[in-house]
Amino acid sequence: MQLCETSEVTPYRLILHKFVNSSKWALFGLGGSNFSDVVVTWLNQDQIGHFSDRYLLPNKQLLLDSETNWIPLDAFYKDEFFVFKFKRFIKVSCKSNSNEDLNIEPGTIQLVFATGNNLVPDVIDNLNRVEITLLNEKDAPFSCPIIAPKQELNSTPTDIYTNTFELIPGVYKLFWNYTDKDLIAEIHCKTNGWVGFGLSPNGGMDKSDVIIGWISNGQVNFTDRHIVQKQVLIDQKQDWILLGSSEKNGINIFKFKRNINLCDEEDLKIDAGSPNVIFAYGENDPQPGMDITYHGTKRGTVKINLISSTEEIVSTPEPDTEIIDFNIKNLILPKVETTYYCKGFQIPKNLTQKRHVYKYEFILPDINFKNMHHALLYECVPGYFGETFEDGDCYTNGEKAQFCQAISIGWAVGGQTIFLYPKDTAYPIGGDTDYSYIVLELHYDNPEMELGYVDKVTLRYYMTKNLRKNELGVLTVGTASTPFGIVIPPKAEQQSIKSYCFNDCLNKKLSTQSLTIISSLPHTHLTGRAVSTKIIRNGKDIGYLFRNKYYDFNYQNTYLLNPTVQITSDDELITECIYSTKDRTKFTYGGMGTRQEMCFQFLAYYPRRNDFKGCISFPAYEDVRSLLLELNKTENIDLSSLNTNDQPEYFQDFSNAFSTLKNQESENVRQLFTTFYNATRVRFACGEFEKKIFNQTKLINQYIEEDQCKETVTSKITVETFAKKIANFFVSVYNFLRKFF
Repeated sequence: MQLCETSEVTPYRLILHKFVNSSKWALFGLGGSNFSDVVVTWLNQDQIGHFSDRYLLPNKQLLLDSETNWIPLDAFYKDEFFVFKFKRFIKVSCKSNSNEDLNIEPGTIQLVFATGNNLVPDVIDNLNRVEITLLNEKDAPFSCPIIAPKQELNSTPTDIYTNTFELIPGVYKLFWNYTDKDLIAEIHCKTNGWVGFGLSPNGGMDKSDVIIGWISNGQVNFTDRHIVQKQVLIDQKQDWILLGSSEKNGINIFKFKRNINLCDEEDLKIDAGSPNVIFAYGENDPQPGMDITYHGTKRGTVKINLISSTEEIVSTPEPDTEIIDFNIKNLILPKVETTYYCKGFQIPKNLTQKRHVYKYEFILPDINFKNMHHALLYECVPGYFGETFEDGDCYTNGEKAQFCQAISIGWAVGGQTIFLYPKDTAYPIGGDTDYSYIVLELHYDNPEMELGYVDKVTLRYYMTKNLRKNELGVLTVGTASTPFGIVIPPKAEQQSIKSYCFNDCLNKKLSTQSLTIISSLPHTHLTGRAVSTKIIRNGKDIGYLFRNKYYDFNYQNTYLLNPTVQITSDDELITECIYSTKDRTKFTYGGMGTRQEMCFQFLAYYPRRNDFKGCISFPAYEDVRSLLLELNKTENIDLSSLNTNDQPEYFQDFSNAFSTLKNQESENVRQLFTTFYNATRVRFACGEFEKKIFNQTKLINQYIEEDQCKETVTSKITVETFAKKIANFFVSVYNFLRKFF
């Protein structure tokens, strides 16, 4: 075996390069008198591999560390060598008091190493040792970096709240409850000055709806305001109502309520998806005669779904709760922009009796969390046990594509990591449930194309044998994520793309049965701005199943529907995604990458059906071809890649042809695409591919949302009119009586 080493030293960290001859795995680390502190790593030809922090006991037993202190930086093959680069603290005690790791001391130390061509054993018999100097005495002493103490906000809410969110860790916290009419909230902020909180239509301060509060010499100042540019103006009508306040130990607390919809031009409606929450504070109270203006750096904005529960879910565990974890850990991923990694799991054979999952939790990685885009769980078809399933790239895995396509549970960037099902519903596992194998998919977004590393991702189930009334399934509706299913021209402000789950499908699948939808998870990528699904019943538009007017890629959430929504065999579903590509100069295509696009709604429903997992549509490729020919009349397109045979395998040729369009940003191109999407015929898949071409549904009517403010405005006008009539009456009486007196 050959072993080479180079290193870089800072006062706090050591960075090492190791070159080892090609083997199935390699072990390297520091030798000690009581144990050895090591890492184990390997890499396959797809550049997917493993890197784990471990320790080796004197009995040669190899164990996983409870905390990862060795961090991989690079891994690749070079000639016959496997190269890996990593870093770690010189003094591990800087980060933890673990007995699983050794400090690196100046002078001579002992290195240990081993390799193998089979799976990593639990006992290492072929350990090699060598003495080496990594750190010179002249570089000593090595000290711990200064770590600022974590701020804490030591305050207790004045009421019981089901939702809470830390806006600034240790400084600013929000608590709230909501009904279908009101929001009741409480803000706690560590300051002796003023506090601001509110809603923004776009994440900025301009046009925001806010409250400002401060307490000066025992006098409470609390006002409903709106922001015009950088001016914080007091509303004519005060709609945010103060319920309580205090200032104690440097913490300001304000409790208030407001209607969900205030029907006031100076206030924003709280809607599904919610506008952006904005917040700010000052260190001092405003001086007399002065007012609140620009907030400097003590401010922020965040997406919070105010009318749905957030991550800090308080629930009483079922008395017989069992917990099961599905883990992906110590994973090296290739230096590419987008990776979909899949790991398969067989449902534990000891679950011979069916359980109901009443809560699930995604425990996300500490390292490289920013690269996590989503995690999805797929059910595999009945009778598939994954004997030949290979973990790795999802979309080169034929078995995943063939057998495991039914999405059941998911988390996406910005969404809550804990989800509690409504009390009469649950997700089934074990026993006679219709799946025996599941696949957990990670989408790792890597725009810098550095080495990917996931220390640990866990999907945790909270289960009970006490079965609930309604068993849940998930129905996926939307558009095929392919380069012909979605094509969006650049510079489009609002490009609408619709997909159809036609009545042919719902009638065939449901017959006389109806489905109750309890939640929706809308999903697009970066250019998505809004997602909605409408219900068309007997040809009539009866309204939205779910609509998110404020969709934000960085805040994707599962929304519980209250009330729940019924779909029947008389229905069809139209899902619409609206995209903005104003900042792009080239076409955006459907696909798996973050910079490509998708359009889905994942609908949780009951009663669970084994034969109804998805209903997906896409433009008829005959019409896509016609669009290219139409574009070629006014634009210069290379159509040489276009095959005359109208078969699905030639879809990729369409994107090749679109990409040759030189003037992709022209208004003419955008208009042609708008016309195309309004008129194109579609095909769809209802469990299986439908060869028939369907026309887009022509609606008998257009559903118009009820104007909740109309009655208020009308009442206001009526009252004002009545008052004017009374006033005019008394004026008339007064003028009449003057004639006699």
